[in-house]
Amino acid sequence: MNRKRLYLIDGMSHIYRAYYAIRNLSNSKGFPTNAIFGFTGMLRKLIDEEEPDYLGVAIDREGPTVRHEKLETYKATRKPMPDDLVQQLPHIMRVCEVFRVPVIGCPGYEADDVIGTLAKLAASRGLEAVIVTGDKDMLQLVSENVSVLDTMKDFRIDDAQGVIDKIGVRPEQVADLLGLWGDSSDNIPGAPGIGEKGALELIRAYGSIEQCLERWEEVKRKSYRESLRDNGELIRLSRDLATIRQDLPLELNLADLALQEPDRQAAFDLFAEMEFKSLMQEFLDEGRGQDDTESLRGNAALKGLEALAKEPRVYFAVKFNGAKVAIPRADKVCVQARSGAACELDLGREQERAEWRRFLEEGAGETICWDAKTIMLALGPGEWEQGTRIGDAMLMTFLASPHIGDYSLKRWALEQLHISLEEDANLPGGNSGLQAEVSAIRGIHTLLEPQLEAQGLRRVYEDIELPLVPVLADMERAGVRVCSKRLGQLSAEMEAEIGRLTGEIYEAAGTEFNINSPKQLGEVLFERLNLPATKKTRKTKGYSTDQSVLEDLAENYELPKLVLEYRHLAKLKSTYVDTLPGLIRKETGRVHTSFNQTGAATGRLSSTAPNLQNIPVRTEIGRKIREAFIPEEGNRLVSADYSQVELRILAHLSEDEVLIDAFRNQEDVHERTAREVFGKAAEQNRAEYRRRAKVINFGIVYGLSAFGLAQRLKLDKDEAQTFIDAYFERYKGVRTWLDRTVEEARKTGVVRTLFGRLRPIPDIHSANYNLRQFAERTAVNTPIQGTAADIMKLAMIRTHKSLRDNKMSTRLLLQVHDELVLEAPEDEVQKVSELVLEAMQGAAELSVPLAADLNVADNWKDMK
Repeated sequence: MNRKRLYLIDGMSHIYRAYYAIRNLSNSKGFPTNAIFGFTGMLRKLIDEEEPDYLGVAIDREGPTVRHEKLETYKATRKPMPDDLVQQLPHIMRVCEVFRVPVIGCPGYEADDVIGTLAKLAASRGLEAVIVTGDKDMLQLVSENVSVLDTMKDFRIDDAQGVIDKIGVRPEQVADLLGLWGDSSDNIPGAPGIGEKGALELIRAYGSIEQCLERWEEVKRKSYRESLRDNGELIRLSRDLATIRQDLPLELNLADLALQEPDRQAAFDLFAEMEFKSLMQEFLDEGRGQDDTESLRGNAALKGLEALAKEPRVYFAVKFNGAKVAIPRADKVCVQARSGAACELDLGREQERAEWRRFLEEGAGETICWDAKTIMLALGPGEWEQGTRIGDAMLMTFLASPHIGDYSLKRWALEQLHISLEEDANLPGGNSGLQAEVSAIRGIHTLLEPQLEAQGLRRVYEDIELPLVPVLADMERAGVRVCSKRLGQLSAEMEAEIGRLTGEIYEAAGTEFNINSPKQLGEVLFERLNLPATKKTRKTKGYSTDQSVLEDLAENYELPKLVLEYRHLAKLKSTYVDTLPGLIRKETGRVHTSFNQTGAATGRLSSTAPNLQNIPVRTEIGRKIREAFIPEEGNRLVSADYSQVELRILAHLSEDEVLIDAFRNQEDVHERTAREVFGKAAEQNRAEYRRRAKVINFGIVYGLSAFGLAQRLKLDKDEAQTFIDAYFERYKGVRTWLDRTVEEARKTGVVRTLFGRLRPIPDIHSANYNLRQFAERTAVNTPIQGTAADIMKLAMIRTHKSLRDNKMSTRLLLQVHDELVLEAPEDEVQKVSELVLEAMQGAAELSVPLAADLNVADNWKDMK
């Protein structure tokens, strides 16, 4: 008959092992979760695979123990627990709580003693005790009724022979072995001069510490003999410290230790907080939060739609066709108010589509959905733009949590509402039942609406993000014309240039090799040519040949310089020159990029499929690529580019008198900084010192250190620090604002733009210096970058409105960094130029004027 088993987990041992096994894991709020995740995995594996009858976790209680009374320096050399692990301990205790696993400790004693005592009590009552640990000192407890299990290394020791095989002595000899050997982690001294090998030899030869001390004269090795002769008291003390107690004043309460079902609700809430998605899904109770109200179809849905038209607010979700097309087609829509039946319409039927179009244009109040821009594109132009009050729950989630990165309806429904939506890759937000999606959208919107108010985000949502949705939809529909013939010519030119570079690289290397192989390139650079190697890759431990390494080497060596040029050409050729022709849509003859409102925590727009924001403007090849972007016949491209908008925002935020004076007087701000920082030297070489001043001006915005400035200006660090000090001596307002902003971030954990956009700074108190420094730089540049992003969005909204109000044919095409690109008929160019300048320069009222540069050309290259 199988005995029942009690599993006793060595808590702190597993917490530390989990912490070091998984590094740098944290949730989107920056809270460390590696130890929590690892410990949870261990516990679940143990429960699933071992199926214990009884289970408990033993931990150390705070305060000194009986061992400290015997040796004051016991564990004195142990490093304090890392700060990020301290943060996780309460949550690990919550893991035990949600799995209903008791946590046991005894004041004055260690977890080992708790385990030893409970294991002995369990054995005395006919149970099998299984000690879950990786610590060797626990092997002294192994007996007929007590075994040791290491779940991380998947081995079990359940008899004396297993202990002998593992460390070379019987269980009852383990404490003696450790008494001689000592334990540096616990500061147990052991026998001076006798290490692991010597301790094992002596215990095997004489059986115990007492026999070793009694027969010390028989020991052959002189240093061992003298240690045993002179340190008997210390050795016995070390053995006592290593001996696990089994006589603590504890009771074995099997009812409390009996394995139970976890608290599913508490488990879900904990894993949602930690953002453990697979565990959240596992502990999601079926049907929780689902809406089981009636769903109407056909004529009943059309009649129901009439009633919904009177509602001040409705929620809807769209089902898209499964075809892999650039712009999905809306096939079905489900709409519902706060309560009552849901109406599901088949948009493939003309009558139902017409009624839906009329509902949007005339009837509904505020219509709330998820990812309004994609739905606008899917419904088609004119179906959902005019006269409709838009609401987008996805944009709400982005504003409330701009650092998350994942804004799928499925994720937010699961985390916020405990609703599971089955996912279909063809759908924004999933292809589960439409009514479930509507329910999720309604629930998320209801949760976030008061949060937006409480966090002061209402203005950003209603005045910036929502009005931008139809602007972006129009821009994506418009696309931009690209000359495939010019790109074909450029591809051939680049192929020839890459061939030339390849020959020069082989000549400089003295051999042919795969230039695209980091391993082979590293061997050529650092073994064949013996160039100085400064860094190795984390994964392979091989030579690093990343951008920064090659840039450092390129200052003195020809080969890395050639490789950098080769990589730059090859990347631009594959990413743009060879790819763009395949992205031209047959029905429009244009390339249609997607603009993402949720792509950057600062609020900046990102561009994908293709990414048109990364085409370089300062290199010749980048300009040649831009040359292929052209207008239709009879049209021109119009570009308006903000001038030094981030520095103007810095002047406004910092209220620095020198910066404000420079901008109000329309001075060249970089020349002004050159005079302020470098004095008379700036007059002797104006171009060079203006260049330096420009690096300093923008470097200050991005939190550039003296080391970083030294690298960019090719100076030593002390000289760079002198320049930074001189800058802050003249621009005192900037220094004050920077310090105040970082301090505010430390107090509140967030920073804001001028318009109230919020960004959490989770690592501002991190124990990791690099993370903390990055957080401080982020705290400084986010209000500037984010305000610039907000201003650009407002300029886009104003420009779009002006074009519509003036009934112009001109279309907004692109937004890239601080630039807007439009396509205008020849006869509208003059008027459009005036409108776009007015829109951009009037987008915000700052203490200094906003300025924009206007260009008109026949291709994007000639804009600059």
